[in-house]
Amino acid sequence: MRNQLTVSAEHLELVFEQVVSLAIDTSHLALALQAVEVDCAVSAGILNSVRMALQGNAAISEDISDQLDSMLSARQDEVSGLE
Repeated sequence: MRNQLTVSAEHLELVFEQVVSLAIDTSHLALALQAVEVDCAVSAGILNSVRMALQGNAAISEDISDQLDSMLSARQDEVSGLE
């Protein structure tokens, strides 16, 4: 028996918008960190690690937003087909 969860399209759209916003903000933060220059090798390593983590999170957020977009598009196609 599979577990199923019913979620409204409006709720998915809200989540989609928030994930897209998160991906954009994360990408901007990673870019901003590239502009930071430090003389300490340890600090530079920490900044690089944080930047890499932000880039990874941005990539994950973009993947999630793509998946949500596909779900919303499929739902819209299904609704359009019923009309």
